[in-house]
Order: sequence, then C-alpha cells, then structure tokens
Amino acid sequence: MSIDDFVATYLGVWYEYSKYPFAFEIGKKCIYANYGLIDNSTVSVVNAAINRFTGLPSNVTGKAKLIAPGQLAVAFYPGQSLTKANYLVLGTDYESYAVVYSCTSLTPLANFKVVWILTRQREPSVETIEAAKKILDENKISQAFLIDTLQKNCPQLEGNGTELAGGDEIDLDDFVTTVVPNAIEKA
Repeated sequence: MSIDDFVATYLGVWYEYSKYPFAFEIGKKCIYANYGLIDNSTVSVVNAAINRFTGLPSNVTGKAKLIAPGQLAVAFYPGQSLTKANYLVLGTDYESYAVVYSCTSLTPLANFKVVWILTRQREPSVETIEAAKKILDENKISQAFLIDTLQKNCPQLEGNGTELAGGDEIDLDDFVTTVVPNAIEKA
C-alpha cells in the first residue's frame, strides 16, 4: 500500500477502545482521535476527551508526518522532531479497528511504551475487538496492561469530528456521581 493510500484510508475519527496507562488520559472518558489531511505526507491530529470529574472537554492538537505506510512521526509540542516514527500502526482493516504501538526512549536504560486499540465505533462488536487483540498476539504484545476506555454517555461529535456537540449537559459517569461522594462521606 502506498503512503497516499494509507493516508486516505486512515483519516477520520477513531475512538479509543483500550490502551496502556497514559498520563494525558488519566481521569478521561470518551477519548477519540481525529486525523485530517494537511498535505500528501502530513496529517493533523486532534486527541480529545471528556474530564470524568468536571464533565468538561479537553483536547491536544498536533501534526503527524508519514514516514512509511503505517509509520508516523507524531508531534504535539513545538520543537518535537517529525523525522523518526513514534506511532506504528501494527494492524488495521481501516473500517473498524486499528492497533497502534509507540515506544519512546526516556533514558539510555528506560523507555515508555503505549499501545492503543482504536475503533471506528464507540461501542465496537466483539469480533472487531477479537481481530484487534489478535494483532497484539501476533506482535507478542501483552494485553495485561490494557485498560478499557469509558465510551458511555458521550456527546456526539460535530464539525466533521473536530468538536463535541454543544447544548446538552454532558452526563458525569458513576465515578463522579457515586464513587467520589461515597469516598468523601466516609472520610
């Protein structure tokens, strides 16, 4: 598959089904990524979520440069390099799931690994998740650290997936409405 074909088929909204623990996503739900075309080898990236404590949306925007089909150099901060692939699509059918791996060197002796299972639907079928997990098995990547992402009571996306629908009050999940008040009461 050519880079142009990869870009055209990978663009759009992907919902996060599960991931390895990741600092940006602590306390978040309704997480999704939206990829848009900037030029033949550059993609815009918007990662967005809802804060589980406040119900408020948040996002981070960046760019991704196609290094090879399924290999992107993603940067969210000024000065980050767009020359070395740090976002590897291990497998995808482009229509229902993608499995993504990232490994970043922190020191000569330590690195930071993240795995994501992304889906085109907020609540994918069992078959879709089984296909994605098979990719992890084939690449000998542990599923033990995967955490499912809460995708219930999420607002609809508007503006071609670039923003959350306004007007409706966003439902806070059980963590905020039950767990936190119970913990405060017992403290």
